Amino acid sequence: MRWKSFCISFFLLIPIIFWPSLSAGEISVYGQVPDFVFQDQNEKETRLSDFTGRVWIADFIFTRCQGMCPLMSGRMAILQEQLVGSGVKLVSFSVDPEHDTPEILNEYAKRFKAGDNWLFLTGGTKDQIWDFIQKEFQLGVADSTEEERKAGAEPVMHSSRFVLVDRKGEIVGYYDTEEPGQLEKIKSDALNLLNVRVLD
Repeated sequence: MRWKSFCISFFLLIPIIFWPSLSAGEISVYGQVPDFVFQDQNEKETRLSDFTGRVWIADFIFTRCQGMCPLMSGRMAILQEQLVGSGVKLVSFSVDPEHDTPEILNEYAKRFKAGDNWLFLTGGTKDQIWDFIQKEFQLGVADSTEEERKAGAEPVMHSSRFVLVDRKGEIVGYYDTEEPGQLEKIKSDALNLLNVRVLD
């Protein structure tokens, strides 16, 4: 029952499940990504300001995950190929920073042939990154119980949604890429955002 309640909470945290394709007159803002400081897979310090003026797509994974995360990273790899040359950045945040060092993330990134436009970020404590995910991205994350792990659950339960962020660091869309058409939709919306004028 706890797993079902947790899954339901993912949907309750998301204000809208389906969005029309983004255009200049149809952009809704669901939050502002605050400044952050993490390390990427090459041990380079990365801040929100590094994404100023860039459209980016975020997800949340961890390298010890054997189920959902490889599937998510596989979808990110598809987006990387489809968005090559567009300038759209891909950003995968680790929900397991105490294990996922830059070195470990570097090896994970190689598995999915991540290029320069795909960053894997880690840093801080588990509480800090989970607070970042829950409060700023409005997505669920929690430890699984021993009983759930015995039943096959991953050690960390987290949302599989992808998040679209505009050039001002505003969250403008959530996408369940397990649903048909949602991977194509986030790609299309990201490209449409590139044509939206940045307002002062």
